[in-house]
Amino acid sequence: MKQNWSWETIADSLIQDFQKKVYDKGEKMPSENKLAARFGVPRSEIRKAYERLKELGYVYSMQGYGSFFSGKREKIRLSMSDESFSKKLSAMNVSFETRNLGCRKLHDDSLIQTMLGLDSDEAIYKITRLRILNDEPIAIHTSYLPLDLFPTIREDGKTITSLYDYMHSCGYLNLHSENVQLTVSSLKDKERTLLNIKGYAPSLILTERCVSLPSGIILQVARTVYRSDKFIFEL
Repeated sequence: MKQNWSWETIADSLIQDFQKKVYDKGEKMPSENKLAARFGVPRSEIRKAYERLKELGYVYSMQGYGSFFSGKREKIRLSMSDESFSKKLSAMNVSFETRNLGCRKLHDDSLIQTMLGLDSDEAIYKITRLRILNDEPIAIHTSYLPLDLFPTIREDGKTITSLYDYMHSCGYLNLHSENVQLTVSSLKDKERTLLNIKGYAPSLILTERCVSLPSGIILQVARTVYRSDKFIFEL
């Protein structure tokens, strides 16, 4: 059965070609006319596919010369485990940094209160961090912690880069993730700005609770926004 190609499926097909090493870094990509003939679509669909590939960092263009493959290949593979994000990346021998974007008291968020198992009058603090890989922002981590369990979070929160290390320093050594949910969503304007993404780009949203074992005390609720062009999750 003949496939009906769109610019989205054409972009996906070309990404598969990149990962199969069909093209070398710096190699000139086929012209819009050639790809239009290959996929049986108007040139406008190829143009949209190339724009998408540029947004994702697979292709760059030189005026008057055409489009070229940037050399980008694989996405970062992350497994759903109890290890911290920092340890997962460190195990891959990749260079990254974490930038703390601030810590503030959360007001009137009944969903987070429920997820933390707190009453409405119990204080919660929100810490936001930006993950940067090879000078490129790749993820936004937001953590919600109860003041009752972390009484110095107001002072400590602005300098924390690893929540797992911080919780260990507070005496919570056996940490476990639960209620883990992975969804696909469009980026909010602020998230798009922080991740330096132009145009449409879906994101992977990982929401989870971290508990201390064996007590089962809920230590934090975390929401992480991952660039979908950078990560693959292995379930």
